[in-house]
This record gives sequence, structure tokens and C-alpha cells, in this order.
Amino acid sequence: MSPQRRPLFPRRPGKPASVKTPLRLIVTLGAVVALTAACNPFGALSRGRLPEDPRFAEFTYKTDGEIKVQERTDSFNIRMPAMGATEGHVATANFPEGRGLPSPDHHFWVTGVATVAPESIQKLSEGATGNNTLLPGIYPGLYQYVPQDCHFVTILAEHANTVLQTKANDMYSDWGSFTITDFAASADCNLIIVTGEGIRG
Repeated sequence: MSPQRRPLFPRRPGKPASVKTPLRLIVTLGAVVALTAACNPFGALSRGRLPEDPRFAEFTYKTDGEIKVQERTDSFNIRMPAMGATEGHVATANFPEGRGLPSPDHHFWVTGVATVAPESIQKLSEGATGNNTLLPGIYPGLYQYVPQDCHFVTILAEHANTVLQTKANDMYSDWGSFTITDFAASADCNLIIVTGEGIRG
């Protein structure tokens, strides 16, 4: 008769096997994952630390995908035909999809910094509000394109939409519709800062 095998992890007499340690480990890992997600609302690009700049309002736009900064002028000159941007950097993305079936229309946001002609700055400045506390809340990856010594005035969004002819495109055009939500202009740097939203059908 062969000797009885002893278990590798014998129980103590009178005490059931404990499951507290695995449960604690699972709870701890879950908390770490939740905290990480809460600190990373801007998509895959922001796994690294985003820059901070007290000149700007908080960046509040979100997306399900990755946020990339692109150097291009068409995003400005097609969405805002009267702008005449000669240089620009833009970050744009779709808003997060809602629950249920995805919508056939794409609701997107745009934030950007562009160099424009002095004539455009002059026309835009006619709609200055005099409130220059914070610059528009653009994506933090764009802060580097706004020099510290530029002086800005806040432009009424309604005035900027009229001057820059944003209604020239509708939601079924290649670029979709676009409406400026916040706008600032610098006469000494010939620079504009813009945030806006649109729908592409």
C-alpha cells in the first residue's frame, strides 16, 4: 500500500482555505486601473504628461481616439474661407460616440493656432470684447506655437463666424459644417487662436 501524499499547501486544522489575499489583489489592481483612466481623459496621445500654461482656458474636449497635432493650413482656410492662413497647427478629432448604435453623422471639434494677414486681424479685431483674461482652451500640444510675448484680444465668436464666412460649408460638404466657439487674435504677432465644432454627414 503506497504512502498517502501530503498536499503542497496544507491547511491549518479547523481553518478553511482563505480567499482574502486574491480578492485584495484584484481590488487593488482595479483601483489602480480606474485611477489611471480618470487621469487620462484625452485619448492615447496623452499617456505622456501634457504641457501646462496658465495663459489658456482649460482644454475640455474629449475623443475616443488619438489626438494628433498637424501642421496644415487647409483645415483653417476651408472651414473659415476668409481667413487666409499662411501657416497653421491644428488638433481635431471626433467627439466620443454615445451609447447604442453609432450615428451616421460625425460631430467633431477643432482647436488651432494660425498665422494670418494683418488685414484679417484688423477686421476680426472690430469684434473685440475687451475681456482678455484667458486664451481659448486649445489642445495643450498647441501651446508651443503661441509665443509668450504675443498680446491677444478676445473676439466675439459671432463676429468671427461672420468675418471668416464659416457658413460657406454645410454638413454634407467634404469638410462638414463648422462653427467657431472661441477666438482670440494678436495684432503684434499676426496670430489667431480658435476652437470650434462641426458636423460631417
